[in-house]
Amino acid sequence: LRRNSTWTTSAMSLVDVSSIKKVAQDDTGLKQQPAQPKYKGALAQIYVRSQKYGGSDKSSNGHRYDSIPFANGMIGKGMSCQLIHYTHEEHDHFFKILEQFDFIIVRCNPGQLKADGG
Repeated sequence: LRRNSTWTTSAMSLVDVSSIKKVAQDDTGLKQQPAQPKYKGALAQIYVRSQKYGGSDKSSNGHRYDSIPFANGMIGKGMSCQLIHYTHEEHDHFFKILEQFDFIIVRCNPGQLKADGG
């Protein structure tokens, strides 16, 4: 998804995601975000709270198995890629935060939104 019809290439900082719930226990293995990313990106996931580890597609830290490799690929190309989780209680605020990103990678198995109560 693209936020705007044009991409901004000037120096940017990371998006402040501290106001949305941090679901994952840690980000072990995630490379350091670039200080001045070419583009600001997010990898959005969902954690099914009623399922062990948040779903069968998750590792014990709450991230999908492929989330950190996806994000590291973006980081390796000079883009930021912040790992975030959607929670239906924060729906409107979550989408306001997403407006600040240049791109969003959505990694959610079918049925997980409903399974988590959303």
